[in-house]
Amino acid sequence: MRTSRATSVALLSLGLGGCNSILDLKDLESVNEAQVWKDPALAEAYVNKVYADNLPGWSTGDASTSDESPGGTGYMYGQLTESSVDYWCTRNTTDCQHPPYDRIRSINILLAEIDKGTLDAILSKRLKGEGYFFRAWAYWELVKRYGGVPLVLEPQELTDDLLVSRSPTSQCVAQILSDLDQAIALLPAISVGAGNDGHVHKGTAMALKGRVLLYYASPQFNRTDDITRWQSAYDANLAARDYLTSKGFGLYPDFEKLWFVEMNPEAIFVRRYRYPGARVDQNGQEIGSVHRWAAATRPLDESQGATGANRPTVEMVNAFPMHDGRPIANNPAYDSMYFWKNRDPRFKATIAYNGAVWELSGKAGRRQWTYVGGESNNPTPTGFYTRKAVDPRADALGAFNGQTQWIEIRFAEVLMNLAEAANAIGHTQEAYDQIIALRARAGIDPGTGLYGLDPGMSGAALQAAIMLERQIEFAYEAKRFWDLRRNMLFEALLNGTRRHGVTITLTVPAAQWNQVRNTVDLESEYQNYFQTQSKVLDTQFPINWQASYYFFAIPASQLQLNSKLAQTVGWAGGTFDPLQ
Repeated sequence: MRTSRATSVALLSLGLGGCNSILDLKDLESVNEAQVWKDPALAEAYVNKVYADNLPGWSTGDASTSDESPGGTGYMYGQLTESSVDYWCTRNTTDCQHPPYDRIRSINILLAEIDKGTLDAILSKRLKGEGYFFRAWAYWELVKRYGGVPLVLEPQELTDDLLVSRSPTSQCVAQILSDLDQAIALLPAISVGAGNDGHVHKGTAMALKGRVLLYYASPQFNRTDDITRWQSAYDANLAARDYLTSKGFGLYPDFEKLWFVEMNPEAIFVRRYRYPGARVDQNGQEIGSVHRWAAATRPLDESQGATGANRPTVEMVNAFPMHDGRPIANNPAYDSMYFWKNRDPRFKATIAYNGAVWELSGKAGRRQWTYVGGESNNPTPTGFYTRKAVDPRADALGAFNGQTQWIEIRFAEVLMNLAEAANAIGHTQEAYDQIIALRARAGIDPGTGLYGLDPGMSGAALQAAIMLERQIEFAYEAKRFWDLRRNMLFEALLNGTRRHGVTITLTVPAAQWNQVRNTVDLESEYQNYFQTQSKVLDTQFPINWQASYYFFAIPASQLQLNSKLAQTVGWAGGTFDPLQ
């Protein structure tokens, strides 16, 4: 497959920092591959395409595959088949436009060819670092789903044996870590400020290394609880935290607004969006510049073109502690009727409930109504909406053309990754310190200095506190599913249960309510107008996650294409052990 190694430069306008000079070229498809690595503009454009193809972004489906939102039936009801999780992109779908091995091939070409050119040494070093980073990222996204996969580290030719066997998971992880170490050595040291424009940097690679090692130490991969893996995870996350801190990175003071301040000190690994500027490819698919997450998350009365995602469950609502940091259960400050009062401030930054002030489309004083009859278009089935990362200043069109940055790794995650690894190796106080930092930023009452945490926790008890903190801090950030999966908690926490919502009804005639709805003091009179009943969202089946889902099956279409691929143990005909 040597033909058109460098014709990826055809999509030069994608990615970061496009170079106008290359737009003067008359026929980009005819660019000789050797030219790319002699021309800084072409080389930058090639790597911009790597960014565009590999940067993660907003997704509207992740919350439904956990206890955050309803849905995700295949996962949650144990109905997945061998071909359900098709991250190999054998099906041409909107969510799967860039097959991982196509992306890896482009990176392999970069790494194989760049030293043959005449680029400035500083530029060449950075571009190689970006290549190593994104190859590690692409392989990690495969490995965390399937375990070991075929390792292809050179651009394959048509004359090569293209049928490659799966490498052991341990070998794949070692390669990912090697690529990240290369990236750490090559990428520039970027500090918070104008130079931090969205390109990956040394701190990004260090943070990703910490995440990879944390996953590899977690029960999904580490069934024997090998303490050396936890030590490695601790070392990497400590190094990442300390390095990032030295460069000005840290927790952004305002939890609610951190999404809307571009490249703030908490943003470590980011995809930035731009509107106008979206482009349509030859298949009619929009590429590059906007996302629909906000449109799908907002109530349809204040949106367009997308709907129905990220509706919070009662289980998620109840997970948030009170303002004193203590759980709602047996808490004298908790009132089930006025459940939103005295809660962890992250609650109101994350959850919109019936009567909540939510000034969408810039409408001053606007309240969100979720009672029966309160919404005319596609009412939420749970009684709640997610307000996190939904910019209230945007109107419906602005939400449809979403520009809010996606922060794949933020500094808060580095702290929580460090806390988890620290607890595993017995550094109890250090684990406490990371959780306390997040709770202090959130505005929880410090109390005796523990911000509502139980004193004297260690081991399993402290791990449970860490998992709860992650659930709250990273709600609706595509983290909960992966945290449950890597810790093998689906069976223990969710199997046999059903997710719940609420049905809210008026207790007065609608005409009477309409006369007072804009003036009533809901903080003291809510019970005079509404009653709430619990309802089951999983009406057909309880949650029934299967143990085989901790490593998904290789899609049947891939097995048919490559006779050397072995199916994963736990699936029909499976012989490949992902724990090796």
